[in-house]
Amino acid sequence: MSRTPSVEASYDAAGARPSQPARQVFTVSQVNRYVKQLLEADVLLDGLFIEGELSNFNAHTSGHMYFTLKDAGAALSSVMFSRSAGSLKFVPANGQKVIAFGRLSLYDKTGQYQLYVEKMEPAGIGGLQLAFAQLVEKLRGEGLFEDSRKKPIPLYPACVAVITSPTGAAVQDIIRVFGERNPAIKLVVAPAQVQGQDAGLDIARAINEVNAWGGCDVIILGRGGGSIEDLWAFNEEVTARAIADSRIPIVSAVGHETDVTISDFVADRRAATPTAAAQMVAYDYVQVAGYVGDAYRRLNEGIRDDICNRYAAAKDLLAMLNTQAGRRLEAEKQRLTHSAALLEKVSPYSAFKRGFALVQDESGRGVTSAAAVAPGDILGLSWADGQVFAQVVG
Repeated sequence: MSRTPSVEASYDAAGARPSQPARQVFTVSQVNRYVKQLLEADVLLDGLFIEGELSNFNAHTSGHMYFTLKDAGAALSSVMFSRSAGSLKFVPANGQKVIAFGRLSLYDKTGQYQLYVEKMEPAGIGGLQLAFAQLVEKLRGEGLFEDSRKKPIPLYPACVAVITSPTGAAVQDIIRVFGERNPAIKLVVAPAQVQGQDAGLDIARAINEVNAWGGCDVIILGRGGGSIEDLWAFNEEVTARAIADSRIPIVSAVGHETDVTISDFVADRRAATPTAAAQMVAYDYVQVAGYVGDAYRRLNEGIRDDICNRYAAAKDLLAMLNTQAGRRLEAEKQRLTHSAALLEKVSPYSAFKRGFALVQDESGRGVTSAAAVAPGDILGLSWADGQVFAQVVG
């Protein structure tokens, strides 16, 4: 406003009575602009921390947030534009007590002064802690923490992808452990920003890219320790959902043993530190080789013992079969001797030996009676050692 409105009084010649003051008329816009200038020029009102309860909260589709801060005796209209609202780490809701930081000014269209909020956090609890609790509750309700959806970690991976900062201490610890335990495992480092405003998006990108590649058996996701602000990328929803959607099993290894992140809850396994994750994933080659050697020796010993046992059993069986066969052969021999003796008794050859002969007519039929022949018939007489022919003479 170009100048401050004023009213000038004039007096009569005697100086006893003021005359009608001169009048200047202002527009509503001029007055509002003037009041707005007064508010914005006051250093006490530029950068206020105000505690109050949220009411009439409205998150507009544009990203702006409109609400009222109130306490037991007053209310203050407030707005938080999208550029500031996007940095909130928690989800505001009616009834929450918050501490808002901003400046007072006047909204021309309504003629009301209001607080333009730049930052806001819950009163009594840090914004990050509240955001953590809110997202944990949300993802747990969706079942993202359930053991039934977690994938097993391969016992003997051939290739492992590590998503972390390529310059951090965590990747060096992991490389060292793999080199000590099993240098034969292929180790691929997928670089990602693990701290800062866009770190969550970068971690999600790296997880998606490793899955699209599909050349590894397991993913180690992590970084070294730090404050909750340093580790916040592993508490962001975009990171949690990328872990949940990964087809490749993921081991979360964030911070130190006491640090817990949402990534730990969603991942298929949690390791206390990046070093512990490497020890979990990289099987000890020497130890496994020892197991294989022992198993090979036990297998050979078992096969040898089995062959020896089977050979002894076969030898015993053969001896038993030989004994049984000998007994059976002797019994059959005796039976055959007995049968031969019986045959000997009924055999015509026995009669031949006693002087009897087999008499046959000319057609070869046996002659069993003298009445069956007549003088002149030719008979064949057979003995054991030959045959002769004779003619009946009477």
